[in-house]
Amino acid sequence: MISIFVSLPIMLILSVIQTVAVSRVTLMGGSADLILLATVSWGVSEEDSSVFVWALVGGIFISLISAMPSAAVITSYLVIAGITRVIQIGLWQAPILVILLSSFIGTIVKFIIDVIALQFMGIELNLYTSIKTTLAPNLILNLFILFPVYLIMSDLAKRISPKEEYESK
Repeated sequence: MISIFVSLPIMLILSVIQTVAVSRVTLMGGSADLILLATVSWGVSEEDSSVFVWALVGGIFISLISAMPSAAVITSYLVIAGITRVIQIGLWQAPILVILLSSFIGTIVKFIIDVIALQFMGIELNLYTSIKTTLAPNLILNLFILFPVYLIMSDLAKRISPKEEYESK
């Protein structure tokens, strides 16, 4: 329950950092997505469904500062949270593989949802150019900063809801 209340300031801080600092570090037009990585990391760190609240809060904050339609932004983060939960259920003993797969698939899904939203807005995109100049750099940058974000989020998850360790006597 406390993780829901903690999600507000953490996602607000991450969205400000993403807007002010991370979006300035670009690679061929693409940039990393801290909210996506924080959502994936929280989904791997926590075993309950609070990841959907984190995704919703992060999606709302990003939709407030983004030119993309709010429904597309929020939907993409909620889908990413769902993907993370499904992958974690299947690979629960391999958290590193879960965060790698979830961030890779999540970045692609977010790109697809963004392209569909831009098409509905009437913006024509060359798909090959978009993949080359946006998706590929996003994947590279997301995978580059994934592990530091995961370490921070998993440490936060341990501090917020420590799991009881049972000792056999």
